[in-house]
Amino acid sequence: MRILQISSSPFHEIRYLTSGRKGEPRRCVLPFFKATVDSLPQADSSIVLTSDLQGRERGGTNRLLGEVVAEELWVLQEMKEIPVISAVILAGDLYDYPDLRKMGGTGDTTSVWNAFASPFPKAIGVLGNHDQVAPDRLDPEVSILDGTSFNLDDLKIFGVSGIIGQTHKNQRKTPEEFTRLLHRGLTQQANIIVLHQGPDLPAQDRSGEPMIREILERSGESLIVFGHCHWPEPLAQIGRNQVVNVDARVLVLINPETKT
Repeated sequence: MRILQISSSPFHEIRYLTSGRKGEPRRCVLPFFKATVDSLPQADSSIVLTSDLQGRERGGTNRLLGEVVAEELWVLQEMKEIPVISAVILAGDLYDYPDLRKMGGTGDTTSVWNAFASPFPKAIGVLGNHDQVAPDRLDPEVSILDGTSFNLDDLKIFGVSGIIGQTHKNQRKTPEEFTRLLHRGLTQQANIIVLHQGPDLPAQDRSGEPMIREILERSGESLIVFGHCHWPEPLAQIGRNQVVNVDARVLVLINPETKT
């Protein structure tokens, strides 16, 4: 699967709150973009990509942002603003404190995964370094990947959870372990590889992990989906891999012929 084009302007937005510095919540906007791809498992459907939904709804019952996004996508689908969603792919970091007291909070994101799995056929993806889940409470249609894969029709999706770091911390891996798992996905020729931590692009001043970029320069031919560090422009090419940053944005993948 390759992304052909991402719309320059969002077709939808959600206003939300997120933790800021010195305990002051920030008001933010989450943009939704349509992106055309060369093929989808079901031609008349769509696939959603997103990550780093670290925030809470404005008003309401103080739900996690991801729960609000799931509900909003359902409404957009019912209004035929987007094609029927066949799967949602999440690239991690879905938590923020209820009182928005501090940036970088770590906590339970089970409710977000279940919110996406409830209205849509499948929620697939990886955990970020701020995510925890309760496996016994996850919806059966949730597939969290870590060195493992999931087949969505004829589309193979592989994932590596967490980031490179000190392993006593939440969702961290040694460089050797992260490298080993990433190579596994590349050698399996997965159509989509979902990471939380992605590559850097120093020539374009885009943040990320140099080691991941170096691996992608040498190996693979996949669509790499990731978040963790925000890029102003989401799409790039590294080696034969196409990489797309979905940090704090929602991409709805559709076929070029789709009219919505």
